[in-house]
Amino acid sequence: MFDMTEDMSAGARAMTVRTSVSCDSIGLHTGRSVSMTIMPAPAGTGILFRRRDLLANGTAATQMTDLERISIKATPMAVTATTLGTVISNRHGVSVSTVEHIMAAFAGCGVDHAIVELDGPEIPIMDGSAEPFVAMIDSVGLRPLATSRVVWRLNAPVIVEKGDSVIEAVPLGLDEPSTTEIDVTVAFNDPAIGRQHLRIDGHAADFRSAIAAARTFCDLKDVEMMRAQGLALGGSLDNAIVVSDGQVLNEGGLRFDGEFVRHKALDLIGDLYLLGAPLAARIKAVKPGHDLNTRFARAVIEQGAASIEMVPAGDASDQRARA
Repeated sequence: MFDMTEDMSAGARAMTVRTSVSCDSIGLHTGRSVSMTIMPAPAGTGILFRRRDLLANGTAATQMTDLERISIKATPMAVTATTLGTVISNRHGVSVSTVEHIMAAFAGCGVDHAIVELDGPEIPIMDGSAEPFVAMIDSVGLRPLATSRVVWRLNAPVIVEKGDSVIEAVPLGLDEPSTTEIDVTVAFNDPAIGRQHLRIDGHAADFRSAIAAARTFCDLKDVEMMRAQGLALGGSLDNAIVVSDGQVLNEGGLRFDGEFVRHKALDLIGDLYLLGAPLAARIKAVKPGHDLNTRFARAVIEQGAASIEMVPAGDASDQRARA
């Protein structure tokens, strides 16, 4: 999707984090404290989440069996809920919620394989953006693996619609590099947001400078309704933008113009990285959300509209910077 790796000497090899790195925060929806660790993983792992709070005591053998029970591989088919966040679950009913921001960070940093261990049901919200996760990954760096990096290259158009929301993707030309071009439009009633548009070409610098720091947001009038549904219990002005009657209530205002559409692009990038590799295509999203994003990702797989492509080693500097 995007790739912020500066060192191109490893060519087009798949990447994991160099060593483990941890953080503590609260869950946006649960309001509970949660500790999380991003760990290196071997080739073939993908992005794997583990609920270590559910790991049973016992012998090494029983714990190995239990690891499978508490592990959830990030795939479009694992999505089980999309209300105000993306929830993935395994066949044992074990879930992890609000995975979209850390998935966007993995996409932006070019992390192909990693294990994410946490001691609760929800990824920590941090400041409501992907920037803290990018900083965590940057702090330890990446390590190349023995296998080549791959991308999904779209070979047929895919379109998913829901009401007036739509995501449409078309293939790149045969002679074009495997990049991701994203065009996002949002429209909200509150004039503090209104209609916003963003187009990004998938360059590494675009993700870091234009997307990673964009925070999640809500309308003040919706907060009571969300909390009545058991959602946004950990939400505050420290981890979300709150708007009301044309005003941004956060002290200091917005981080940059169009922060709302930038965050919707962040969510889209994170949800699409459930595909397990970057998607090389031109993607246009109008009023996207987690349900539409993840339905689109499933459609790419179910329609057989994309094929896995090895990133050519000779084009590594181009692909690793742009794909």
